[in-house]
Amino acid sequence: MHNGSELLNTAIDLAQAAGRSLLETFGTSDVIDKKGDHSNVVTAADSRSEEMIVRGIRSAYPGHSIIAEETGCDLRGSQFTWVVDPLDGTSNYAAGVPWFGVLISVLKDEVPVAGVIHLPVTGDLYSAQVGAGAFRNGKRIAVTREQKLENVLWAYGMDGGSSEEQAARNVAVLAKLLCRVRNVRATNSLVDPAYTSDGRLGGMLNQSTRIWDIAAPMLIVQEAGGMYTDVVGQPLKLDISRTAADKEYAILAGAPELHEAVATIARETLPTRV
Repeated sequence: MHNGSELLNTAIDLAQAAGRSLLETFGTSDVIDKKGDHSNVVTAADSRSEEMIVRGIRSAYPGHSIIAEETGCDLRGSQFTWVVDPLDGTSNYAAGVPWFGVLISVLKDEVPVAGVIHLPVTGDLYSAQVGAGAFRNGKRIAVTREQKLENVLWAYGMDGGSSEEQAARNVAVLAKLLCRVRNVRATNSLVDPAYTSDGRLGGMLNQSTRIWDIAAPMLIVQEAGGMYTDVVGQPLKLDISRTAADKEYAILAGAPELHEAVATIARETLPTRV
């Protein structure tokens, strides 16, 4: 049986190595392809980073399952599943915007037990082990203690390529949020949960995520004392089946009182999701 510290240390080492690889080609004319709709791009850096991470996992834990953004599901019947986003914020990366990084988490059954967010440009590394707190660069962090929405910045993320109906629902939530918070920010990347976990943001809402976007941030925000749920405040259950890559999640995260206030806005605006 593997202990949580061993798994977390492996995830940290792999995330930092992948981050160094990403920095080597950041700001260059990396090859860009489209996958799915026009808002979803992939670069050569995505593939290089994922190959490095998966190779490292396979070397250390050959029997573990892996769900990775570019290569999909390699399920081996293990109790442990690694969930990998080798380059979160690919559109930012491709545009030369420094809001990108690496996400790695380890699930025991369906529950995250170790997670890492790495921001290569700043060098910041956020990590958490279940039951042991959340840390940035080795120092313990916590979500904001602020209880009023009007006193915080809030992150809001959504992808292009939505139907007009979906876009209208997304904007309806955003409009109500704009009336309540101090201001809205949108990196639409792992920067949002990172800054939520250390209290720089009051919280975040993202209407379009996949398992590799949320598994590590979920644990880190929760271990920092925050809430991490679906968009109307219900618990999230991660899909680690062979269809895991296809499931979309709309998520809400933040300090507890702020989270509930935004969940109420979402419930009032999106009644069909209750």
